[in-house]
Amino acid sequence: GPFVFFIYSERVQMGGNQSAEEAPKAAAPTPQDSIAKLDAQIANLETKIEKSNNDARMWMAQASTNPSAKARAMQCLKMKKQYEQHRDQLMNTQFNLENMAFQQEQAEVIATAVAAMAAGRDQMKAQQLTLNVESVEKITDDLQDLQAEMQDIQTALAGSALAGAAGDDAELEAEFAKMQEEAALEKLMSGGSALPASSTAVPAALLPTAAPVAPAPMAA
Repeated sequence: GPFVFFIYSERVQMGGNQSAEEAPKAAAPTPQDSIAKLDAQIANLETKIEKSNNDARMWMAQASTNPSAKARAMQCLKMKKQYEQHRDQLMNTQFNLENMAFQQEQAEVIATAVAAMAAGRDQMKAQQLTLNVESVEKITDDLQDLQAEMQDIQTALAGSALAGAAGDDAELEAEFAKMQEEAALEKLMSGGSALPASSTAVPAALLPTAAPVAPAPMAA
C-alpha cells in the first residue's frame, strides 16, 4: 500500500545520500601543480601582450589614411595593459606559491632531521641500558684477573722447566767429563802429545803396559 511505498522511498533516499557522502573526495592540488598551471597562463598572456602590441603598431601605421585606425590602436593598447596587469598578478601569485613550496620542502627536511635525531636518541638509550658504567667496569676487572692468572701460569711453567734443567746439569757434567777422558786416551794411544794441564788425568788402569826388555847375554 502507500505506507510500504513511503518506507521504500525513504530507504532509497537514505541509501542515495549515503552513497553521495561516501564518494571519495578529489585530492587537493599541490603548490607544484598550481605553479605549473600559472606558468601556462602567464605564457598565454605573454603571447596576447605581444599580439596586442603588434596590432597597435599596425593600426598606428594606418592612422594617416584610416580615420578609425587611431581608435583601434588605442583599443589594442588598452587590451595590452589589461593583459600586463593580469600577468603581473599571476606572477605575484606564482611567487607566493613558490615561496610556500620552498617553505614546505624546508619543513619536510626539518621534520626528517628531527625524526632522525629522535631515532638516534632512542638507539643511544637502548645501548646505554646494555652498556652501563658498572658492566664496563666488571668487564675490565675480569680482563685484569684473566691476565694475572695467565701470568701466574706462565711463571709456574717457566719455574718447572728451570728446575728440570738444574737437575740435568749434574748428569751433563759427568757425561762431558767421560767424553774428555775418552778423547785423551785416544790421543795418547795414537802417539799424541802430552795432555794439557787442564785435561782430566787418565787412570793408570787404562794406560797401555810396555813390553818387558830381555836381559843382555853375559860374556864367557
